[in-house]
Amino acid sequence: MCRHLAYLGPPEPLGSVLVAPAHSLFRQSWEPRMQRHGTVNADGFGVGWYAEGDPVPARYRRSGPIWGDGSFADLARVVRSGAVLGAVRDATLSGADGEAA
Repeated sequence: MCRHLAYLGPPEPLGSVLVAPAHSLFRQSWEPRMQRHGTVNADGFGVGWYAEGDPVPARYRRSGPIWGDGSFADLARVVRSGAVLGAVRDATLSGADGEAA
């Protein structure tokens, strides 16, 4: 089962929204609870956010697990936004784990 998170509020670093909370998407990717199938959400992740003053959202998507992406750790530390959407994936079909999925 995929996991999603939406945040609207004062600008925060992505890490404060997606990584730091006790039940964050980051943690749910490797320790999901109440999941019917599979044991982890390791088939990709994505984050979308609005930068201040830009009407077009930025996106960062990868086909691997969120915990295995060193670039995301840096991104989550420095990017701030008041509008964030994130997801971690548990693909059910072979080939459904691409970055465009």
